[in-house]
Amino acid sequence: MVPLKKILCDYGLYIILVASMVRALLTFYMGNEYRDEELLLAIVVIALIMAVIYVHWETKKAAFAHALGLTHVAHNLAQSNVDIAKKLKVKTDAKQEVADRGRESAEDAIQFAEKGRASAEDAALVSEKANKAKSDFLASMSHEIRTPMNAIIGLTHILLTTKLDEKQKQCVDVLQTSSEGLMRLINDLLDIDRMESQDIDLEDAPFSMTSLLDQVISVMSVRAKQKGVNLVIHYESGLYKTYIGDSGRIRQIVLNLVGNAVKFTEAGGSVTVFFANGGKGNGKKQVTVTVTDTGIGIPDDKIGIIFGKFIQADSSITRKYGGTGLGLAISQALAKRMGADITVTSVVGQGSSFVLHLNLPVEASDSDNEKHYQENIIYLDMQANAGRLPILLVEDYEPNVLVATIMFNNFGYRYEVARNGQEAIERFSPGKYSIVLMDVEMPVMDGYETTRHIRGFEKAKDSPAIAIIAMTAHAMKGDREKCIASGMDDYIAKPFNPYQLQAILTKYLKKSSPPKIAA
Repeated sequence: MVPLKKILCDYGLYIILVASMVRALLTFYMGNEYRDEELLLAIVVIALIMAVIYVHWETKKAAFAHALGLTHVAHNLAQSNVDIAKKLKVKTDAKQEVADRGRESAEDAIQFAEKGRASAEDAALVSEKANKAKSDFLASMSHEIRTPMNAIIGLTHILLTTKLDEKQKQCVDVLQTSSEGLMRLINDLLDIDRMESQDIDLEDAPFSMTSLLDQVISVMSVRAKQKGVNLVIHYESGLYKTYIGDSGRIRQIVLNLVGNAVKFTEAGGSVTVFFANGGKGNGKKQVTVTVTDTGIGIPDDKIGIIFGKFIQADSSITRKYGGTGLGLAISQALAKRMGADITVTSVVGQGSSFVLHLNLPVEASDSDNEKHYQENIIYLDMQANAGRLPILLVEDYEPNVLVATIMFNNFGYRYEVARNGQEAIERFSPGKYSIVLMDVEMPVMDGYETTRHIRGFEKAKDSPAIAIIAMTAHAMKGDREKCIASGMDDYIAKPFNPYQLQAILTKYLKKSSPPKIAA
């Protein structure tokens, strides 16, 4: 059906036209009474059919031409699309190339960053190892120097308590001054290292500023007297009795300022220390400690550099007066850490004035009832000391054994000596000793392990804990904490003087039971 329908649609008019022409021919040749009319009708029909066929043909022709035009347009459009697609492809390829290059650049940057990070980590590791090596070296050197220095300083203190002729006393005084100077240098170098590593801890505890300054004057008065320099101190009226801060570091700063003033002042000159209150703000009291001397003075162009490390105003000063140029650098750094400051004014040939400006919390009290500190005074009850249980000294370095035992004899204490930790454990039993003075670094068994053995023994026997005091040349940051963590009660660093030893013995003997009278 479909093909027949298609034939009729496409060729129907032609079939009708042929049929009409055949009928017209038949009518013409066969004839009848209506021949003329039928011929006319046939001609009209044929004409109409031909007209329709013409119109149909023209329509198809126009449609074909239109379709051809549309095809051409479609072809052109397709070509344009192809061109656009090609251009887009070129652009896409370019973008892809840019993207690929960007990705490669990013990968290169990542690799470079990874290499940089690895290099930084390597550098940090090297720096860390270098710092650790430096710290280990300083700790080792500090220990190795402090151990013999304890014997030197201890024996000079002991010698000064004996009968000496004038020449002997002069030699011992020089020995003491030199050894103390060496220890100050060691402590200054350690402080510089701590400052650079931000390893200085400050404490906040109540203290008496007037007592602190009395200590400084007491210590420095001997040196001032030896040089022929007049050293005096003045206190402003209405002072507060108790301040809150790090008294040890403040004492260190003032000692340095007074020490410099005495050092750079010639015989016949004077050094004055003046302590004054300032205003009050934010719950703190502004106080000043002014150290004024009549010494050599500092040129104006040198004042700005004297707080630098290893710097003095003039190289000739080092040759004439000595020193390393570390004291002021450390003092200013400590002051800054406490939120304080040190200022200076000076006139060459007339003297200098250094002012320590502090802001400290206070505990108000009646300053008239203040008892000033008395340095280098030991109150001994020789009979009571002799009646106590003996002290166990655990120490392997013979010169330090000599120093400690002479001090014990001078104080009136009985004692026993163990040369290493193993010997101490063999000697120890609960209730046998009043106190244990424990060296840390020893052969056979060190002080930490020895202390743990003693504490374990006490726990097993359910006996009271004896006071164990570390007496060691390990004086770096963390050494005290390490001793306490091992079970020790306190810590005294070598070198120490008789007053420091007696103070710590008195502290812990007071906490123990009353002395037992020897049989």
